[in-house]
Amino acid sequence: MIKVEVKKVWYNHKVQKAVVSVRNYAYKKALRKKESLGITFNKQFMIIPVEDLVAKRILSTECTSIFDGKKYRLIDFVWNPYKQKDNRQGKLFREAEND
Repeated sequence: MIKVEVKKVWYNHKVQKAVVSVRNYAYKKALRKKESLGITFNKQFMIIPVEDLVAKRILSTECTSIFDGKKYRLIDFVWNPYKQKDNRQGKLFREAEND
């Protein structure tokens, strides 16, 4: 898995969802190696399987580095972090059925 840490999540008004941007070289590296892309923000993370890398990207924006003037693209993905299942819900249903 190719791991990338992003510094901010922003709201995209076109898709009406929270979005993260990944530099094109990390995206291309994941495609080339046929590996998943793991994106981390704060202590949350999401994994985009290699099969979904092309299908789940939204758009890309061309940027220029302020340090060396090289051009790169930002590839946007909808931010959908992993959420651990809440096992308490099933327990509540079982308790309600037994009453």
